[in-house]
Amino acid sequence: MLRDIFYSFSPDLLGGLYFRFGVNLVTEKKYFLDVDGIRRICIFATSGIGNLIMLTPMIRTLRSGIPDARITVVVSPNGAKDVLDGGDLVDEVVVLDRKRKLRKIRDDWPDLAIAATHRGFMRAKRAFRTGAIYRLGFRYDHGEKLDTGFLFTHTVPLDKSKHEVEQGLDLIRQLGIPQIRKLYMHIDDEDRSIAGKILQEAGMQEGDILIGIHVGPGPSDPERGWRCWPIDRFARLGDMIARDYNAKLIVVGGPAEVPVANEVASSMERVPIILAGKTTLRQTAAVMEKCRLFISNDTGPMHVAAAVGVPVIGIFGPTSPLKHGPYGDNCFFVESDLPCCPCHEPHNPKPECQSLDCLEAITVDMVMDTVVRILGASKGQKDAKQAYKPISP
Repeated sequence: MLRDIFYSFSPDLLGGLYFRFGVNLVTEKKYFLDVDGIRRICIFATSGIGNLIMLTPMIRTLRSGIPDARITVVVSPNGAKDVLDGGDLVDEVVVLDRKRKLRKIRDDWPDLAIAATHRGFMRAKRAFRTGAIYRLGFRYDHGEKLDTGFLFTHTVPLDKSKHEVEQGLDLIRQLGIPQIRKLYMHIDDEDRSIAGKILQEAGMQEGDILIGIHVGPGPSDPERGWRCWPIDRFARLGDMIARDYNAKLIVVGGPAEVPVANEVASSMERVPIILAGKTTLRQTAAVMEKCRLFISNDTGPMHVAAAVGVPVIGIFGPTSPLKHGPYGDNCFFVESDLPCCPCHEPHNPKPECQSLDCLEAITVDMVMDTVVRILGASKGQKDAKQAYKPISP
C-alpha cells in the first residue's frame, strides 16, 4: 500500500521541486546496467503505430541479447497493439488506458523500465511508477525544462540528428548487446489468408503488378493534414503508374480515412481498389506484402510497409525524413529543396507554417521519377532523373 502511494504521487512532488528549484532528489547511477540480473523488462512505447515500429529493432535487440527476460511493451490505445500482439517478439502487450494498468505492472516489479520515447516528463514518470530497479531514458533539454529525465537511474543523451530507429538503439547501447537493425510487424497465416481472398475478390490475378497507396486523412484534416500531399496529386500519380506499368492500385487506410480514399478514387481515370476501413492493421500489412511498391505520406502505414519489406516511397514536407523516414534497404523519400524544411519539431503538435509550401513544391513528376528508379522504365519512358533519395540502415 505504501509502495503504491509512493510511486503514484512522488514523481509529481519530485518534479515540482526539480523544475522550480533545480533540486534533483533522484541520483543517476554511474555504473553499467547489470544485464545478467535483468529478468523482467517493461518498455513504454506510448506513441503512434509508426513510432512503435521504429522501436522494434531495439526490442529485437533486447529479445536476442537477453533471451530469458520477460518483455512487456506498454502502448497507447490507438491500434499499435496489433504490431506486436500474438507474435513471439514480446511476452505481453499492455494497452495503457488507466492507472490500474501501471499498478499491475508495478506488482510484477520489473528489473528494467525503458521510456523509449523522448517527449517529456510523463514518460519519465511512468518509468518511475513501475518501481523498476533500473530506469532508462533520454537526457535532453525541452524548452525551459532542463533534463526532463531526472527520474531515471540511467540516461542517454538524445541525438536529435539521428533516425528514430538509431535513437532507440542508442538508448540500450550501454547494455553491450549486439544490435539488430530490422523492423518488425506481426502477421499470421490467417491475416495472409484473408488478404489473399480480398485481393482475389477484387480481381487480382497471378502476375499483376500491385501498387499500394496511403493518402492519409488529407490536407484538410485539422490534426494531421499538415503532413499530407494534395489529394489531386495522388490521383494523377496513380493514373500515371497504372497507365505506364499496367498496374493495379490499392488505397489503404483506417475507417476515418474512407472519405479521402473515395475522393482519390473519384478523381482517377482507373478506379483503384479501396480497402480503407475494410481491413485490420495486420490484414493491411498482409496486403502490403504483395505490393511491388508502396507510396505514402509520413504516416504509420508507411512504416508498416517498410517493416514487411516492400519498397517504400515516403513524401515529406515539414517533418524530417532523416529522422522519421521509412527505414530499410528499399526505402526512399521525396522532399522539396526549400531552405525552410524540415521545420517540424516532435514536441510541437503542428508546424508554425500554414501555407505548407514544402508539400506544394513536390510535383507528381518528382515522385514519378523515384517510381521509375524502383520499378524500372516502362516502354516509351525516358531514363529517370537521379532525384531519388534512399534511406539505408
